[in-house]
Amino acid sequence: MGSIGLSSAAFALAGVVSALAYFIWRMYEERRFYSDVPKPPHHWFWGHLKLMGEIMAELPPDVHHQSVITTMAKKYNLPGVFYLDLWPASPGQVIVIDPDVAQYMTVTKNYPKHEAEQWFLDPLIGKGNIVTVEGSQWKYLHKMLSPAFSVQHISNMRPAIAEEIMEFRSMIDKLADTGEKFCLEQLTQRTTFDVIGKATFGHSLKAKSQGSAALEHWEGMCRAFAKTHESYNFVSNLFKLRTVETEAKKLDAILAEMIKKRFDIVVQEKTDLTGKKGLSIMDLVLRDFVEESRQVGREVLDPAFLKNAITQIKTLLAAGSGTTSNTICYSMMMLSVHPKVVQKLREEHDAVFTKGVDATYKMLQNDPYRLNQLEYTTNVIKEVLRLYPIGNTARAGHPTEKFLAFQGQNYSTEGKMVLPVHMTMHMNDEIFQNATKFDPDRFAREDFPRNAWRPFERGPRGCLGSPLAMDELKIALLLTIRDFDFTCADLKPNKTPRVGWTDWDLTFGDRAFQTFVFEARPRDGMPMTVKRSNWAS
Repeated sequence: MGSIGLSSAAFALAGVVSALAYFIWRMYEERRFYSDVPKPPHHWFWGHLKLMGEIMAELPPDVHHQSVITTMAKKYNLPGVFYLDLWPASPGQVIVIDPDVAQYMTVTKNYPKHEAEQWFLDPLIGKGNIVTVEGSQWKYLHKMLSPAFSVQHISNMRPAIAEEIMEFRSMIDKLADTGEKFCLEQLTQRTTFDVIGKATFGHSLKAKSQGSAALEHWEGMCRAFAKTHESYNFVSNLFKLRTVETEAKKLDAILAEMIKKRFDIVVQEKTDLTGKKGLSIMDLVLRDFVEESRQVGREVLDPAFLKNAITQIKTLLAAGSGTTSNTICYSMMMLSVHPKVVQKLREEHDAVFTKGVDATYKMLQNDPYRLNQLEYTTNVIKEVLRLYPIGNTARAGHPTEKFLAFQGQNYSTEGKMVLPVHMTMHMNDEIFQNATKFDPDRFAREDFPRNAWRPFERGPRGCLGSPLAMDELKIALLLTIRDFDFTCADLKPNKTPRVGWTDWDLTFGDRAFQTFVFEARPRDGMPMTVKRSNWAS
């Protein structure tokens, strides 16, 4: 018996020694790769893990990673392509902060998505979603959903969007009466959730007026998942992941019921879904399945199809509400300290539409294409998105080229995660003159490289919903900014800038830095107060 015990102990010890030897060998190989490539200061043992921690300590808690990369690039004057060694916490990264290289990898060659996007997104929105899939599956989903996001279809949705924004405006109007502090993000989330709900289901989800269990479960899921990135405590993270799973099941049940309800109506009323024009996102998702079911004479909702439909709709609800909600918040934040920009917006709205919100709303209903004339408004939104992009894509290296070319040098991408970081490009004075300045007129001057502004990313895998987001943002400003003055509440300005690439924290404190939840979001929910303006409208 004793010899058996000794053999077991020896076997276990051999296993530990082998694992340790493999770890040391792997670490050596990983660290050795970075010996002669562009990078920030590198440690033989820690790689860049220690440096990342030091940079993050300079920034507010829960900061979005794009602020970390931007701080690092500025601090060490890093070139347009550089490497980060974060093994074993993350795959090695190729950071792209040159617009032409970013354009090459996302448009010219359309690098495939890195599996890290699946690690992050699949637990939240399900496997097989349009964001992370590749090849024929992505092509099918893109072809299926793209009619709902065509410029013509979105333009025809403008009256419906305006209807939702008018409800948002009514809520702002009541808050102007009381003067109370409120969470702008909460209002914008509910509003944009109703808009994407209308695009998806053909009717408002009434999150503004009645609240939304679906939105609450989505938020609970995202916040619990984000917490898992704050700690390496396995036990604590296990409980958080259980919360994610619980919230996901509740959200899926709500969406499943809505899909079943619409499917039953389509079957009972024999609705024709053969034409793509004017169909809601829900009907586009159902379209092929319904037609195939009718051909075989069995119009029953298949569980596998239902699961996939839930995934695609959850993806669009999440992406379609968060981006716009966050950008409205940052728009009001920046406009609160730029009265001259606000004046120019108001003048444009009076000139292109008319004085008075009711008359403007009616004009927009009758002539939705008039929105295209709001050039300065569009430039304001673009400038907000330049300063506060929502995040970035993660790509794998090209399957055949194995490298990226930059300034006559080839940089290996094999086995690496390739990250074009929009904020770092947007905040580079060599790309955007006086990058810290809030200057909407730069988009009229066009004094920056054509490929440099990329908050929605570019190329085939760029944001499908960007036309909808831009229209929502323009309509939100059109129907509110003439009549209300917004003021940020509870500001605690920093006495000195935290970092070298922005000084907006001297005005807004840590609210100048986006926090990480599902995408880059406003910190603290953007607390504000509002009062009626003196603009004669």
